[in-house]
Amino acid sequence: METLSTEYRILGSISYLVWPVSLLIVLTTFKKDKFLRFHGYQSLYLGIFGSVLWLVGGALLRVIPFIGILIFNCLAIIWLLLLLLLTYRCFHGEYFRVPLIYDLAQGNME
Repeated sequence: METLSTEYRILGSISYLVWPVSLLIVLTTFKKDKFLRFHGYQSLYLGIFGSVLWLVGGALLRVIPFIGILIFNCLAIIWLLLLLLLTYRCFHGEYFRVPLIYDLAQGNME
């Protein structure tokens, strides 16, 4: 088992909450570290996917008067809980794969 510095675990965790931080990881020398490269690319793709989903889904759901806004707010809470879970697991040094996102990001990780 590899030992990870606290700095790398914190940087990887923050990249899930604030996905532009993952650009710092993938565009600098931090990407030489296997742990940061893995979480950096995965959080970058997850953040881009989430932003597009937020814009498109939010625009479509806000057209529906009451139910659409309620569904949008519920999805936002679920998304936040997912990000908190990913942040927690990354902080504890775990490698985990977000199902579709990992498959998209895998080509750039290597």
